[in-house]
Amino acid sequence: MDVSFNCPKCGLHISADAEAVGELINCPECDVEFRIPPGRPRQRPVPVDVKKSTGPAGALVSAKGKTGPAGKAAAHKPLVVPHHTGPQESLLKKTEPAAKAGKGEAPQIRVRCIKRSTCVEVGHDRFDEVVTEFLNQVGQENIIHMSPIAYGVVDASGRMLPDYGIMVIYKG
Repeated sequence: MDVSFNCPKCGLHISADAEAVGELINCPECDVEFRIPPGRPRQRPVPVDVKKSTGPAGALVSAKGKTGPAGKAAAHKPLVVPHHTGPQESLLKKTEPAAKAGKGEAPQIRVRCIKRSTCVEVGHDRFDEVVTEFLNQVGQENIIHMSPIAYGVVDASGRMLPDYGIMVIYKG
């Protein structure tokens, strides 16, 4: 049978086997050494139906046997799983794409990076053709800024090869 007691220093509730009564132990919380006192055997809690229990002025008694502030006990609230009917509501608002945006709105600023390594097809360097085609598609009046870029590419043998490209900022 188990014996229940509290630590004399920190008040931690501890249970031990009845055969250990009188032995010196250290509190697991505050590490103070004390003897296990002879105590009353630990009793199993008695289930109480909250709806039928009555107290002074109809107050309910909490799990510790004390009433809450102003003589009122904390009301027992069972766990409730929310149920939802109908279509599921999205938490994220979807933005309209630029094509569907109103015609009165200003065009968005966009960036396009064209790398020379992506323009090589079967040994032919098509970088100039791809850049020219893109610039003609966007139109000169929509181009805000153009900058050259330099970067490195690791080839199949593991060597770093220098490469270049262009970054175009435009209205689109």
